[in-house]
Amino acid sequence: MLNTNRRTTLKFLGGAALAATTLPLPVAAQGEDLVVPNTYQNFKRGTIHSLHPERRIFNIVWEDLGRVKMRAADLVTNYPSLKVGNIVDTQWYDYLDFMIAPKTAQNDAQAKAMLAKGARLQGIPGMQEPIKLWRMDGMVTKVDGATIFLINASGGKPDEPAPDSGEVIQLPTAQTANGQAAAKSVKVGDQVITVWSQQTAIKATVIR
Repeated sequence: MLNTNRRTTLKFLGGAALAATTLPLPVAAQGEDLVVPNTYQNFKRGTIHSLHPERRIFNIVWEDLGRVKMRAADLVTNYPSLKVGNIVDTQWYDYLDFMIAPKTAQNDAQAKAMLAKGARLQGIPGMQEPIKLWRMDGMVTKVDGATIFLINASGGKPDEPAPDSGEVIQLPTAQTANGQAAAKSVKVGDQVITVWSQQTAIKATVIR
């Protein structure tokens, strides 16, 4: 989802009835080898708005998307020389869903293993660090197509500072076929575990 404000916060009305369900949800994981396919690459020119060198993060502004935060992979060898105000052509990957599943002990263990391992990019040589994954669990309050809103219960960290426990979060839109099917199977009141890749840049060419 190319929505620049992934931490959209909604007011949760106390006392609203939420229907519980035990419907099994598909797991949108890609087996033991977690791969971000090349089909999810994006190419765009924008302006660097801010930099956070301690985490290799930069915020970039595109005219049609607004501000987007992403991590520079180790392939972005010129990251130390980037400056606020630089116009850059960026090759990057948006959030990708790796798990949307019921909250169970088995799925919890699988999600922990995913986060510990990280993912790799398909067909990208020379990358030493895995793509970082993040997790968010909670109770579903709304489903809009392939987009889930939930009450954060996990302390997941899609952003810094991390969202508060109890904050209602709009998750990224599921992109994979399995993830979209899982999202559309979710019902209000379900307790779910979700795992996503971090937005990641693999090249930032300075234009000026």
